[in-house]
Amino acid sequence: MRRSPQRSGHEGTKFVLVMAMEKCSYDPREDFRESMVEMIIANRIQEPKDLCSLLNYYISMNSEEYHGIILEIFHEVCTHLFLFRKCN
Repeated sequence: MRRSPQRSGHEGTKFVLVMAMEKCSYDPREDFRESMVEMIIANRIQEPKDLCSLLNYYISMNSEEYHGIILEIFHEVCTHLFLFRKCN
């Protein structure tokens, strides 16, 4: 699940180019978590529309069997990165 993020020079909208790779995982939850955190931080994603785009990317690039895990992990990551940060 290693990805090579790149941002465009356009202001206001972030375009993230991602290279998807097939990966066999013993712990998909942790791999998704690590990947999402890395993508959000590396690309400085904070806007809801950009977060939705990232979520849609993960859903579209992974088989249906992982969609529930992706939604759970995305919620956990966003809660940790954004909600807890605002409370501190």
